[in-house]
Amino acid sequence: YPLSPLPQPLSLRFPFHLSLIAIMAEEQTEETKDEARQFMRGLVGSAPETEHDFTGGDGIDMSTWRIAYAEHASSQKEGDSSSSLMEKFWSMYDPRQASIWTMAYDEADDNESLSETITITKEFMKRTQSIRDRCFGIMHTLENLEVKGLWIFNDPDPERLFGVNEDSSWFTWSQLGPEANEYVKGAVSEFLVATDGDKLKGKTIKHTQVLG
Repeated sequence: YPLSPLPQPLSLRFPFHLSLIAIMAEEQTEETKDEARQFMRGLVGSAPETEHDFTGGDGIDMSTWRIAYAEHASSQKEGDSSSSLMEKFWSMYDPRQASIWTMAYDEADDNESLSETITITKEFMKRTQSIRDRCFGIMHTLENLEVKGLWIFNDPDPERLFGVNEDSSWFTWSQLGPEANEYVKGAVSEFLVATDGDKLKGKTIKHTQVLG
């Protein structure tokens, strides 16, 4: 019998949003911003429906999760297992109230130094502070100056982030899940438990930035 394909993450690539957000950055008019956001809303809203339809609600308690993540990060040097952190996360995750997305920097080939690339991640986090109660994010700068990250939203998609942080247009966003199967759990763990010096996608992590 033919083998069934492995479950794959829902990937939403936005081929036109870079130019739209670039216009937003240049003209800075509310009318232009609204048009771009409406277009983005149509793109992220085109994902196929699943048995885990997003219903909304309180979602993940981001304050509680940040405390758990910080405690894990501070105890890693003592050999703390990552399993307890991931058990905590999945006990809080409900696909009807939260969504998980990866990000990848589209202009990595233009990065010239590690320090400049790290600055990109720091500035991204600063511009996202206003919605930190609705999301959690981690961004890893790799040895080849790529930037890859993982974001958790108490929303069905990153639209809220698109609205407050124009730098989001320089990244490709792909959804993991919504079902928390073994593939998704492994992918999420790879991002959340990794730290400087670890490997991500086969490349060494040189710097990690977290939305604190």
